[in-house]
Amino acid sequence: MNWKLETDSFTYSVSKDEKPLTRRGVLSTVNSLFDPLGFVAPVVNQGRLLMRDLIQETLDWDKPLLEVNMQQWDNWRRSLTELEQLNIPRMCIPVLTPPGRQEIHVFSDASEKAISSVAYLRDENAKGVVQVGFVLGKCKVAPQSGHTIPRLELCAAVMAVEIAETVSEQIGVAIEKMKFYTDSRVVLGYLNNKVRRFYIYVQNRISRILKSTAREQWHYVSTDDNPADQGT
Repeated sequence: MNWKLETDSFTYSVSKDEKPLTRRGVLSTVNSLFDPLGFVAPVVNQGRLLMRDLIQETLDWDKPLLEVNMQQWDNWRRSLTELEQLNIPRMCIPVLTPPGRQEIHVFSDASEKAISSVAYLRDENAKGVVQVGFVLGKCKVAPQSGHTIPRLELCAAVMAVEIAETVSEQIGVAIEKMKFYTDSRVVLGYLNNKVRRFYIYVQNRISRILKSTAREQWHYVSTDDNPADQGT
């Protein structure tokens, strides 16, 4: 990830070094991707998913991958050169004079493969002009077993809270309101429940979410309108 001074934007440069098609080479390639703000988090996470599947085939760090998997990995690795076409403005949104009402909107989603969360800054000035900009995104590979989709959605909601805390601490502007969105009605049911007792796993994550947010801050969004779906 680079900062291009001439255009005040972020770009990417991809190493052309040929890494061996081994467990060690796969790990080196995935870990070489520097993306602290999560602009290309879905791409990076795809590499992690492939890595998880590929390295299970062997415990030897320097043994070549199976032929059936080599092509799949090589295709993803070569596709990284497309990242060099990206040119992302450094500023979340252009500066307005006077500045408007600023809000943070955080979305979360989960699937069998991954959990994801993304935050946006929304600015609306006195003239009703609205601007929205990407602030921070994050993806993680989902556990392979032992987790239902509702539980993974709950983990994604926890990630959304953690992202919101990071943004509120680092963004450096006055935020008037913060809202959270999930396409899981089960998660919303968990958060709005005041009677039923849940398993410890669920209860701990509900407590973590409600420690930093209020129930009224959480809203439903359809899957088709959920940008966090890009990461899962």
